[in-house]
Amino acid sequence: MLIENIEKLIDENGSTLIIKERFMLLKDQLIAYDKELTGCRKKVSALADMICYLESEIQNLNLENFTFTENMEKLHSPDPHDYQCNLCGSIKLKRIESTFQETFGRFDAKNAFFICLDCGKEKVIKIDPPK
Repeated sequence: MLIENIEKLIDENGSTLIIKERFMLLKDQLIAYDKELTGCRKKVSALADMICYLESEIQNLNLENFTFTENMEKLHSPDPHDYQCNLCGSIKLKRIESTFQETFGRFDAKNAFFICLDCGKEKVIKIDPPK
């Protein structure tokens, strides 16, 4: 009866040689997957470093873009000299008129008339001629 049970177990589960071969195949697959996992971890580390580098580049480019945009807005501003409104302190002034002073005409200083785009108050600024 014991021999029949052993033969039955061998028939159901296969011989120890077959089981050993299966274990060896599983071991080889496990080693291959472990190597692949190690390679993936190295790639993840390299990609994380690249992401950090690219994020710092993005910050640098955003700062450069902000500075560029600020300079462009200043160049296209109706008041590139950043005069301030006496009432509200805003620098959003728009030149509405310029007149030369009476003494020497075009060779003398001129009065520039500005209007504040925030509060609407007018401001007169004397602009000296270039030297």
